[in-house]
Amino acid sequence: MINGRTRLAAVLGWPVSHSRSPQMMNAAFAAHGLDAVLVPMGVRPEGLREVVAALRAVRAMGASVTTPHKLEVMALCDDITPAAREIGAVNCLQITDDARVIGHNTDAPGYVAGLVEAGVSLAGQRAVILGAGGAARAVAYGLRGEGCAVEVIARRPEEITWDTARAWTPDNLRDAFERADGIVDCTPIGLAGDEPAWVASLPLDALRPSAWISTLIYHRMTLLLERTSSRGHKTIDGRGMLVHQAAHAFQHWTGLPAPTAAMYRAVAISLAGT
Repeated sequence: MINGRTRLAAVLGWPVSHSRSPQMMNAAFAAHGLDAVLVPMGVRPEGLREVVAALRAVRAMGASVTTPHKLEVMALCDDITPAAREIGAVNCLQITDDARVIGHNTDAPGYVAGLVEAGVSLAGQRAVILGAGGAARAVAYGLRGEGCAVEVIARRPEEITWDTARAWTPDNLRDAFERADGIVDCTPIGLAGDEPAWVASLPLDALRPSAWISTLIYHRMTLLLERTSSRGHKTIDGRGMLVHQAAHAFQHWTGLPAPTAAMYRAVAISLAGT
């Protein structure tokens, strides 16, 4: 029961109705018997400053931050961890007892934890990242931290300032796929399911049989995963990253180990109802 002592956390985004963070985090709070609740807050970009100030004022535990606020929220933090600063994005706010706002990036360790949980060994491997947005930056940081070489292929490589990227051309894709141990789809193409032509343009035949394929999308099986799975490749969807980035946030907020089994169950139940 929510009462005057209930601790508050939030997920901030625009839109935010699709987020599974409330189901995950509230299941995690319940598993530990914590008097706490996470609520979704749809925040327009022009209202972000006021909402973060309000969370600080009421001594909320913190907030998960999703699109489109991961860059802009950095200016509202009192401190930013070195990893989040190097990645250039914050997806988790921790509010301390003295009302300081600490910016973390839990996407990078969350993504790596999801791969490791799926049985992928990263040290000494080479991964090709498709796309170069904020999610790709976090993924690249996480992979390199585990000793995995990273190659980025992007539609507009000349606009990328955080890495050197190759142009998205048939020759570059084939060359990269032939040398890859893994492919990470960081594009938004699979979100709505409008992907047949895009997947057909990828040289999947150039992949080694041992290559793994990963996507950050968790609410549906993308066509890329379907086709590579049918070819015998190991495929990993975005549920592991979703749960483990939230698990790191839970630990920052509570100081307790995250009950990931309960969080996975909550996500599965939520997705089954869509």
